[in-house]
Amino acid sequence: MRLRLLGLSLCALGLSALTGVPAGATGSHGAADPVVTTFDSQVRVERDGQLKVSETWKLSNVTGTFTRFVVTRDHLPDDVDHVQRIEDLKVTSGGQDKQTELSTNGDVTSIAVADVSGATQLDFTYTVKGAVAKTLNGTEVRFAPLTGINLTVQQANIVFSTPEVTHVSCFAGAIDSNTPCTLAQIGETAGPTFQQQGLPPGNTVRMTVGFPEGEIAANSIVEYRKTLKRAFSTDTAQLLTALAVLLLGAIALLVLYRLRGRDRVDPRRVVPASLFSLGADTRIDFTPPSDLRPGEVGTLIDERIDPVDVTATIIDLAVRGHLTIIEQDHDSEYARPDWELRRVANAPSEELQRYENVLIRAIFGDSDSVLVSELGRQVRANLNQVQDALYDGVVKRGWFSERPDRTRSQWATVGIVTTVLGVVLTVVLALLSTWGLLGLAITAVGVGLIMVGRYMPAKAPAAGRVLGQVAAIRGELLEMDVSELPSDQHAELCARALPYAVVLGGSERWIDALVATDDDIGEDEGFAWYRGPRGWHLQYLPDSLRNLTTNLTGALFAR
Repeated sequence: MRLRLLGLSLCALGLSALTGVPAGATGSHGAADPVVTTFDSQVRVERDGQLKVSETWKLSNVTGTFTRFVVTRDHLPDDVDHVQRIEDLKVTSGGQDKQTELSTNGDVTSIAVADVSGATQLDFTYTVKGAVAKTLNGTEVRFAPLTGINLTVQQANIVFSTPEVTHVSCFAGAIDSNTPCTLAQIGETAGPTFQQQGLPPGNTVRMTVGFPEGEIAANSIVEYRKTLKRAFSTDTAQLLTALAVLLLGAIALLVLYRLRGRDRVDPRRVVPASLFSLGADTRIDFTPPSDLRPGEVGTLIDERIDPVDVTATIIDLAVRGHLTIIEQDHDSEYARPDWELRRVANAPSEELQRYENVLIRAIFGDSDSVLVSELGRQVRANLNQVQDALYDGVVKRGWFSERPDRTRSQWATVGIVTTVLGVVLTVVLALLSTWGLLGLAITAVGVGLIMVGRYMPAKAPAAGRVLGQVAAIRGELLEMDVSELPSDQHAELCARALPYAVVLGGSERWIDALVATDDDIGEDEGFAWYRGPRGWHLQYLPDSLRNLTTNLTGALFAR
């Protein structure tokens, strides 16, 4: 308030300096300085706290529009404002009503009276509401009718008509001045009387009149400043309510996860299983338990389809003889590598999973070969069908009661809606009340729903045994002595295990085992499922497969 009044005074004084016309009046220049020769005010304090004010302003050499100010907003601690309202305004001069304009800007209310000329007497009458505040031992009128007027007030007289009074005070000068007025007394016959002589331009007269308990009713008009501290109040009610919402929300999320999201299987269970079994004629057969495929394994473990699941599936289809991966000749040492994926005409007659058939169609379409660099938008567009088929497959196997992706999406939607509602509610509560913390608590619950929603797909009991088998397979891939495999089946069995190792870990061991089958220093063509370019050696296989995986992921999943 002080800064605003100071700014108001400085602007008015600046205007006076530039134009030669006082801020309290505008119009033609006079020979003598314009002044307020006398300001007389009678203030009657009603029992209900209203002030009935009658004022007489005697002006000299004031021409144009006369404007006076009243402080009508008092800033108190804790973002509280006491506001006064001026009503029933009437201004006359010589018995004639004057045109007035009443406006409030910030902490002050201005009253502008038009068409003032020369030596003039203006008579003001108005009502003030909200000027009586509650105090420790009663009530108190706080009133500042002379505020920031940029005319010298030669004599100011203010008399209050009141019941019993306990104390009075009056200060004149700057808005925060502690300089006493010329006179402030409680009269024996009249009410409190205040006088101030020679009030310079831009100064203020502030008066306080105290009353005992029960004499004058408090009628403070309380408004609250819009601040972050108040909008997000930590008062007992607001804080406890927000904490209660957070606590109940956390309990609800925990219960929700335990009922809907917790896997109904023991993740520590290990079921004896192996990718290899002894077949006829002492040959080793590759027999993954439950006819598991690499893509299904990855989806079962983390409940989502990752790029590694799809690339491992492509390698697995190649190893099983449904397509061939042919690394293209390099134009130079620094040329970007490329591969041709070629459909095998006489592929094995084994039954493919639905997602594998969809993936093959997505890759080749109507052709029999395609370059990895040219897989393009059509393949990426069809990947949704591959993912749908794979998710439907794990549900069909009984590992999940519903598709994991849809479960995550549903709970993510609920979480996002709750979060958005929480943010909107936070803004509304912060603007209109002190309960912003409640909105933040609801927003936090929404964010918690989004986080918990990621874990909501729950594995069905049927997935328990399969997960135990997968745990055994992972241990085998990471620890098995590959040299124990029959030498005549070494390359075949290592290749069959490789896609599973890509998903479960230990792929380097199995690639190294394939490299170890190279028993000469000559150029190598590769395998039936992977062929290298001219001048290629098996020692290049690790880099070739690493680059293939990177390029396949980019071709299939880049946007």
